Amino acid sequence: MIQRTAYVLVACGDSRRGSTIVEQLEQKGMRAFWCGTAREALIAPRPDVLISSLDLPDHDGLELCEALSSSATPIATILLCEEGSIDVYRRAMRLGVGDLCDSDTTPQSIAESVEDAVEVLWKTGPENAFQATIQSTSSACEQLQRNLSAWLLVRGIAPSTRCRIATAVGEGLENVIRHAYPDDIGPIEVEANLHDRDVEVSIRDRGEGMTEAEKFQATDVDKQGGLSRICALSESLSVATHSNLGTHLGLRFSAHRTHFDEDECTDFEDFDFLGPDHVRSLLDGLEGPNGQEFVHLSPALAVTIGRLLAGPNPDRFLATGI
Repeated sequence: MIQRTAYVLVACGDSRRGSTIVEQLEQKGMRAFWCGTAREALIAPRPDVLISSLDLPDHDGLELCEALSSSATPIATILLCEEGSIDVYRRAMRLGVGDLCDSDTTPQSIAESVEDAVEVLWKTGPENAFQATIQSTSSACEQLQRNLSAWLLVRGIAPSTRCRIATAVGEGLENVIRHAYPDDIGPIEVEANLHDRDVEVSIRDRGEGMTEAEKFQATDVDKQGGLSRICALSESLSVATHSNLGTHLGLRFSAHRTHFDEDECTDFEDFDFLGPDHVRSLLDGLEGPNGQEFVHLSPALAVTIGRLLAGPNPDRFLATGI
């Protein structure tokens, strides 16, 4: 059984069928919302499950599935397909569509498929996810960078990696402000996930998509644009764009916590704080008769160790060096 309330978005040009599916989903305790076009679906809050007709009035339903699914946080997708073809089935499989329902599939059967999809999604879904939706203003973008940095800090990502990630995300957000909503303010969705040693970040807008020429120019490493700077800061960058459906940036970063010991050199530069064992080791080494010759500390840690060496007597503080 579903343990929490799932949000399901039903994108269907047939309002009667869409409303019937929504009613059936609500009877099973889910929150459901119907919209008649792909554009409306992109404006709606991000769902746990997308049910989309193949033939939407403004776009191909599989394009909508791709636009919403190309993200660090997965969603489940179900396609309503009146007349299938080998090409449709192949595209659906490539996009990871969970189920295909024809015109004879009852709303109750569709709702049961949604329940199964949600159960699988939440069993395999990421536990360390960052999600935020902001408006495309400079102040909101800067605050998001701070929030993302704090989220990375809590998960033990080193300062140098946090700086790379937050800086690259800032470039992506500015790209949205400049190009997706040049004369307006619109929503930006940012998601981040930890996968083993990688941090994957998704930046999605709902503005004007890029042409192939614009996409090539934006990612050209010889140019000095924001996306080329993202390429320099990240391990990889993918760009998915649809006309009038917005643009999705996928960034991947290798996340390492630097900590290595050599004969007479210990590196603590990528530490935000010191554990008790590290404090004792450092103080014993620095104050002992055979003190360590080299200790690499960040400026913040140097101040902390200096105060620890000085102790509660401020007179020692001025006379103590590292």
